Amino acid sequence: MKSLHFILQLLFALCCFNSIIFAFPHQFENAKVLRVIDINNAIAREEVGIRARNVDNKVAQDYYFYLPSFVAQKSATISAFLKKEKTPLKLDFYKLDEQSDLNVYKIHLDKPVQPQQDVLIGIKIAYTHLIKPMPAKLPQVARQHTSFAFNTYLISPYTTKETKTTLQTPSKNIISHTGGQGKTTVNNNKIVYGPYTNISPMSFDLATCHFENTKPLLTVTSLKRDIEVSHWSQNLAVEEHYALRNDGAQLEQSFSRIQYQMSSHIHDQTNVLKGLSFDLPVSARDVYFRDEVGNVSTSHFRVQNDKALLEIQPRYPLFGGWNYTWYHGYNADLASYVHSDKGKYMLKVNFVENVKNMVIDKATVRVILPEGSSHIKVTTPFDVDSESTTFYFTYFDSTGRTMVVLEKNNVIKDHELPILIEYEYTTSRLLQKPLVTSFAIFLLFVISIIIGKMSFTIGKEEKSALKKE
Repeated sequence: MKSLHFILQLLFALCCFNSIIFAFPHQFENAKVLRVIDINNAIAREEVGIRARNVDNKVAQDYYFYLPSFVAQKSATISAFLKKEKTPLKLDFYKLDEQSDLNVYKIHLDKPVQPQQDVLIGIKIAYTHLIKPMPAKLPQVARQHTSFAFNTYLISPYTTKETKTTLQTPSKNIISHTGGQGKTTVNNNKIVYGPYTNISPMSFDLATCHFENTKPLLTVTSLKRDIEVSHWSQNLAVEEHYALRNDGAQLEQSFSRIQYQMSSHIHDQTNVLKGLSFDLPVSARDVYFRDEVGNVSTSHFRVQNDKALLEIQPRYPLFGGWNYTWYHGYNADLASYVHSDKGKYMLKVNFVENVKNMVIDKATVRVILPEGSSHIKVTTPFDVDSESTTFYFTYFDSTGRTMVVLEKNNVIKDHELPILIEYEYTTSRLLQKPLVTSFAIFLLFVISIIIGKMSFTIGKEEKSALKKE
């Protein structure tokens, strides 16, 4: 039902395109558009190559393209670049056209394009939650199939002289595909739509593909990542809390442990998740893996030449629709992450790690700096949804540690990039905790001595000897 709802929603949005009129210059013509859509895992990745020609009599500096707003909400990353030079271009959200429910994006070209000249533009978009299981429920031992719907053409305000779209699936077992006006070619795991010529602006043709996809569709509904910096012990402590869900096809009947044991040799052909692996820094130590019940012993940790590897196995296999929550952590050498220069420190650590083929609905990263840190400056390689600074108190803290909190929705592997946090921290601040601890112990002794000298007897104290008559 979710797949059908998405297809109907896309069809409705596409049907509104022909009536759209935007109030900005249509200076370009798409001489050629080549699209490649990769749906090999839970994330659909689209790469577009455009040869755009300035058909105006004035120089052109901005190129526009569109996405339906409900599709844009599922876009984890959108980037543009010059195709030949591979240099990035500035891409901005321009406006939301409420009549058509379209998001308008503007690409600012570094060099103005002269009349009748061409420019090669590349666009990359990563979509989440657009690949849906079909059917939604399966027997316990069965191959999973999924569906994907899209527009055969690039949604563009410009006339397109020639275009072609290639869809790459994870398997050559393609059950069915529609759209393309009958002009499609299937080659192993690829479906080629086109080429098409003389496509009018805002043209649409709804295409769908139903294909075999035995991989689990993993979604981390919530990731909380705590990074604690300690200059006193020269240590970086990392702890990650996961809430994981398999969004693949669900079981149509109750789970059978006997059938699960008997079918272990073909589990890799189903969408069941049995384990995960995490790459840790080579200096990682004191590694632990726990869930709500307690310590989980089904894990393996080993150190390799350039990294450490943590392999974990949940307490139970994750079939479609099943959830599992846990947390794991480790300590690492601080020198690999923090560099100093005359009292100024620079922390460089990845926003998220080990995302791989997962989708993270919401990631919260908390960076806890040493007590007494000041002049905090945070630099991220992408926009975050929320950034705040607060205080965090732990053992023997007097003024509290500065904590930077970053939040972002719809996170994928592309966001596995380093964030930079610059702060000042004087050497004298290293003595703050031992001084506070020493003072607290001294104060405790003083209080205990005072209490020892005090009398807590109720009533008058009786004399030890009676008066002589």
